[in-house]
Amino acid sequence: MAEKYHKIKAVGDSAILIEYKEEVSPEVNKKVRNLAYSIERHSFPGIVEVVSAYRSLMVFFDPLKVNFKKVSDFVEQVAIDSVEIEPSQPKLFKIPTVYGGVYGPDLDRVSEYTKLTPNEIIHLFSSNVYLVYFLGFVCSLACLGGIPEILEVPRLNSPRPFVPAGSVGFAGRQANILSINQPSGFNYIGRAFVTVYDPQKFPPTLFRPGDYIRFPSVSLEVGKSAGEKDLGDFIESI
Repeated sequence: MAEKYHKIKAVGDSAILIEYKEEVSPEVNKKVRNLAYSIERHSFPGIVEVVSAYRSLMVFFDPLKVNFKKVSDFVEQVAIDSVEIEPSQPKLFKIPTVYGGVYGPDLDRVSEYTKLTPNEIIHLFSSNVYLVYFLGFVCSLACLGGIPEILEVPRLNSPRPFVPAGSVGFAGRQANILSINQPSGFNYIGRAFVTVYDPQKFPPTLFRPGDYIRFPSVSLEVGKSAGEKDLGDFIESI
């Protein structure tokens, strides 16, 4: 039996928000993913879309076909009846990353904050494995968790108006690899040249919630060479 969510509430007239414990953790996120998968599997009439986040999920519905009470009753019953499910075998992506210099403009800032040397930060970050908690914000952005505690550095006071696609960074307990050029206040310490988002393909990214990513450190030559390959070339078995 699935563990009951912490809170459920209406969001406007066409969505409900289901929240679990207020923390970024694999355990909580697995409950979110399990409930999202179970809701989608039941194909309840009137539900339009299910969108997951770190510790919550939003269920959008057509208010002309179904109301909040019917959807919330359905979600509650699914939460009670669901068994723990892993919808698919997770994948591990090892994405070659170039660290520091113009490709990692915040490496020195992170070094100053943590009192670690740039090489220590690169080694610590690149040897870790990060869980894909969900895809969101813009263009299938992979929102990650699993940052070593010593690297939990706050966001920039003023976000940069432009950060290149492929930039790899983190803030607090969250990390990401940017799918497109965009503004961001995260601390970016490296960049990958592999294309992780292609709007001409479906799906536009191979990342899925529940997958894992590593960012091994490579030379600029190797990193740019990797950019000529497909994202699928960097999948390894777990």
